[in-house]
Amino acid sequence: MTRIQPALLAISGPIGSGKTTMAALLSQRLGWPRAAYGDLVRAVANSRGLAHDRPHLQQTGAELIANGWAPFTRQVLDQAEWKPGDAVIVDGVRHAAAVTASRQITAPLPAIVIYLDILASTGIARARRRDRRLADPTRHDDLHPVERDLPAVRVLADLVLPVAGTAPGALAGRVIEYLNARARGQPGGHCA
Repeated sequence: MTRIQPALLAISGPIGSGKTTMAALLSQRLGWPRAAYGDLVRAVANSRGLAHDRPHLQQTGAELIANGWAPFTRQVLDQAEWKPGDAVIVDGVRHAAAVTASRQITAPLPAIVIYLDILASTGIARARRRDRRLADPTRHDDLHPVERDLPAVRVLADLVLPVAGTAPGALAGRVIEYLNARARGQPGGHCA
């Protein structure tokens, strides 16, 4: 196996695409620390005594974003005790501005965006099962600002992985293959 070069791996994708599962698997397999925008948002909501339901978390996230992407991203990286030059995996990148801030903060470390692609309706159904919520036809989770910027992130992605029908472990293996190919100087495709 080729030695994988340290990088910032930014894991992105719609609600229910498996971002947290992917980040945890990659952290375990690569031995890299993991941080998550969602973990920081939940910690802030918790410190304010707010419920951890989607509306409260999305509002808390919007407030953190309003303070600027660079400070928000630095707080996320602090969760992993990130130091310049260290490899790190960041889960929950859902905005192009988060990608830009991550790249600026971690430069010259390569920032590699992995986009987990899933139909919005499938992802929402998966998230509802995970959260043990019944389907509500009046809800439009995919229309929230948190989800609206995902197409721009997908365009910035270095690797797009279709999630449907593929086990998380196999997807993590494809990411590692991609990282090995980059280390060997082989071009990698946008979509796999």
